[in-house]
Order: sequence, then structure tokens, then C-alpha cells
Amino acid sequence: MQEEEYSPVSSEMEVAALLETMTQPGAAQIKLNAAEAKPFPVVLLNLAENEYLEFDLTAIRELAPKLRRGVEFLLLGQSHAGMIRSTPMKMNEFTDKEGRLLSKSPWPTGLDLRQRRAAFRAHLRIGMDVGVRLRAEQAVKKRSKPEAVDVQAEDAQEETETHTVELIGDLKDLSATGALVEFSALDGASKVINSMQSQLDLCFPDGTQFPIEGEVRHIKTDPDRQVLTVGIEFTNVSKAQEKQLWSFVREIEREASRNAGEGSSKTPSPLFEMKEESAALLGRRQGEKYATPIARRMARIAGYLDSQMVALRQGQQVNSSQLSAHADKLLDIIKDDREGSLFALRCMHRESQWVTHGLSVAVRMIDLAHSQTKLPRDLEKAMVASAMIHDLGKGMLPSSLWKASTLSRDSYIRMQSHVALLLHQMDGCKWLAAAVKEGIIERINERLDGTGYPNGLKAADLGQLSRMGAVIDAVDAMCRPRADRAGQTAETAYRYLLNNLTQFDYEWVERYIRHFGMIPVGSLVRFSNDNQLAWVTGLDDRRNIRQVVLTENEGPPQFDMPAPLEGSALEALGELVEVLETDF
Repeated sequence: MQEEEYSPVSSEMEVAALLETMTQPGAAQIKLNAAEAKPFPVVLLNLAENEYLEFDLTAIRELAPKLRRGVEFLLLGQSHAGMIRSTPMKMNEFTDKEGRLLSKSPWPTGLDLRQRRAAFRAHLRIGMDVGVRLRAEQAVKKRSKPEAVDVQAEDAQEETETHTVELIGDLKDLSATGALVEFSALDGASKVINSMQSQLDLCFPDGTQFPIEGEVRHIKTDPDRQVLTVGIEFTNVSKAQEKQLWSFVREIEREASRNAGEGSSKTPSPLFEMKEESAALLGRRQGEKYATPIARRMARIAGYLDSQMVALRQGQQVNSSQLSAHADKLLDIIKDDREGSLFALRCMHRESQWVTHGLSVAVRMIDLAHSQTKLPRDLEKAMVASAMIHDLGKGMLPSSLWKASTLSRDSYIRMQSHVALLLHQMDGCKWLAAAVKEGIIERINERLDGTGYPNGLKAADLGQLSRMGAVIDAVDAMCRPRADRAGQTAETAYRYLLNNLTQFDYEWVERYIRHFGMIPVGSLVRFSNDNQLAWVTGLDDRRNIRQVVLTENEGPPQFDMPAPLEGSALEALGELVEVLETDF
């Protein structure tokens, strides 16, 4: 009965793709083809299609004598498609190399798969950015009247025009038969995805673009992240296209395998190597129109944080190498333009609240720290990394906790568990200094009087990182909208902190206000002349408004903002009337 659960894999390309998945750490085992034999973990180092497989047997040297004598074995593994089992195989070549026992076997004559999915899918890991451009023809009806002015309405004729609508999304997984793609729910995605027949272009980092037709099969909405996950089945697939798709699947699996562990020596997939450092990646956030170039750069980091939060929900660990790389990128953005970075935070209105909050705390923390002393790059990087992700654990909790205007005692205690949830999945971040991780991630929610969480620590247990972080975290949280109120002004947040100095360190509250000013960069203000609205984009040395950008409404900054005003043009706007609260 057990044997009947397996089905043979008929496609040679799928055999190669499945074997590629087994090169990931911990994915492969071998079992001698004998009764009562037990499986042993093995490292599948490399494969040459239709030629050989290369193994590292160092950890299972006790099997080597039998394998040398030609005893048959089965290669076992697990992939997204199900449980994998090879036909009987033999080793035919053994090599001792630098203390490692390596061996080769001929390419297996076949593979069997248990609990087989309809199609094998290669999943993209964090940092593997493949854009999808989706186009569909949308029919738009318009009414046209004859030239006579007095014609009755019923005599009007209907005409239909066809418009091409385009969306930019992120590829999440790929098979020879279809793809899973994420689109922003804010880009009018329904206009395209409701069209059953669409044209797609898969756009890889190396510049490769692959066009193919597809039909929408299912749509899943994630309101918290404001994305639509769309399942697309490819149609009219030629033999050449199928072969190319399997090639992409294998390269995705190879790159995913390379990124699965730290310090992997596997050769990078050429599909994921950008030809030019300055080349712009195509993806969901690159398709959106952000207000400034700095905001567009920051959006890529937001994309990483969003993907990391999804991975945490799925039980995966924090990706150490990606966290390191994006912390460096954010530091570079701040160094290039500190005020531009502060204003870009206000432009990040489309992302999850935990992503935007983490970015804001990270940028303001390093900016405030710079105003006090010069820090080593490694310390800056650890601070930025910890601040970026410190609240991502909240995304692992039910959204009802964060949408409620009030919380019961039990709900409040459950909310506090977000700290432990995140820390539990950070074991791989060995480069992150323990003192920085503790000071920011573990203790940013603690208070001097012991009323904070998760451990109710008091002043004697809280260092300078925790004290500074608590001030920055509280101000940013108060200036963001909640279910029961709009985002408050900085002045209101400052007043709250100054009235609660038993909880917050006065020195850091005072330093924060002096550094960022009473009306910080990113504030929305109104002037007396014509009640003109404007965004504050620059302050002078005394932290008075130096530069603004005009806006016509109280919504978020738009991509087509006018040129900034300062000097006499700023004075012409008249007196400052008010600083507005925001609801985004």
C-alpha cells in the first residue's frame, strides 16, 4: 500500500528541478536498498544534468565500505512538491579531499514522488527579487451622440474603447504551469486581474525578460499588508517556453539553496546577478510612485522587511545576511541625505504599520545618536538592524489585537508576546551584537518605573540604548494613527513624554526635542495666506522651518510634488497657522 502512494516523475526537466531542491542543507538522505535499513543525512553537493550527482559522505563514513562494494542505495528527500525517492543507485567514484570524503553516482534512472502537487513550484527566498509585469486589455464603454443637438438620449450610441492596463508585481513562486504573484491592492489591481486573459513578463535581476500568456485562477487578499496574491495559470505554452520555464525553476532552486545557509560556496545563479549596480529592479514597490528618489530607495528596504515579516509568520528564521545587507543600505541612505531620509519616512504610507514604524525608529535613532557622538560603523549597523525589525513580531499576532481601540487584560498580555516571538526566530543573526539586540529589541518597551514590558524592568536595568529607544519608539507610535484616533502632532507627543518622566528619561526627551525640533521634518502645516498646506522638508540650525513643499490636500505626499520653497518664497506664505494631525 505504501508503494502505491508514490508516482513516477515523467518529465526529465522536473527530475532535474527536484534534485536541485535536495542540494539545500538538510534536504537529502540516503538509505541502503536493504530490508530494515535506516536513512542517513547526506549532503548533495552538486549535480551535472543527465551525468552524475556529487555527494559529501564525511558525516556518514561508516557507510563508505558498503557503498564502495557497490551496495545499492536510495536517495530520499523532501521538497515543496512532496516526498522524493530515487530508483536504486550506486556510487562509482570516491575522493578524499582536504579531510572530506566525496563521492559520485550516475544520474538516477528515475524519481518517484509521494503526495505530489499538481505542479512542482520553486519558491523565492527573501532577497530574490523577480518582477512581474502584467498587462490586460480593458474594454471601456463610452456614449456618443449624433451631431443633432436635440436628439433624444435613447438615440445615443454606445462605443467601446480598449485600453491596456499594466501592473507591476513580485514573483513569489514559479512552476512550468503557473506562477504566484503579489500585487499592491492600492494600484487598481482588480482592473487587470479580473481580466481572464493577460500577458505577463517575468523580469529577472540580470535583465532577462520572459513573456508568456496566463489566466487568473485564484486571488487572496491580505488587508494588513495591502496586497493581492494572485495565482496565474500559463496558457498556450510552447515546448520552447516549457523548457525555458523549467530552466528558470532550476535556477530559482539553485539560488534558494545557495541562500539557505550562511557562507554557502555554491555558485550564484546568473539570473540573480545584476549586470550593473545602478540598475533598477522591477517589482511591486518599484511600480508604485513614491514622492522622492530617497523614498523609492527606502521602499526597497520596506519590501525586504515586509517579506521578512511574512517569513516569520511561516515559522522561518530572520534571514541574517539579508538583515545585514539592508541595514547597510539604510545607513547609506541616511548618510547621503539625512533630511531627505526623514521626509521619506512620511512618504512610506503604503506599507504595513510594523514596517514603517521600524524604518522610522531606525532612521531617527541613528540620526539622534549621530548628533551626540561619532559611532563605529558596526555599532551603527547593529542599531539600525535591531530597530528595523524590533516590531515585526507584532505581525505574527492576530490583526484583531491591533485594530481594537481598547484591549482586555488578557489581550494586552498576549500583545506583549511579540518580543519573545521575534527573539525566538533570531538564532541565526550571530553578527548582531548581543548588547544592542538586548537594548533595542528586548527592552525598547520597558519603562523607568517598571510599568513597561515584557519583563517590567526598572531604571537600574535600562542602559542608554533602551532609554533613547523608548523615547523614539513612543514619539513615532503617538504620531501614527490608531483605530481610536488620528496620528498626533510632535508637540502633543512631547507634552505626553514630559508629563511622564517617571517612565521616560528626561535627558533623552530633551535631546530628542532639541535635535528634531517642535515641528520636525515631515510635519504637515498650514499657512495664513490662502490657508496653504505644505510639507516641512528642511529645518535651519535653530530647528525653525527652512524649506517646505506645497500640497493641495491633507493626504500623503504625492509623486508629482512641486519644487521646494525657502527664503522669500517661504515668507510669502504668511504666518504658520497650525500643525495638522494625520490619518495615514
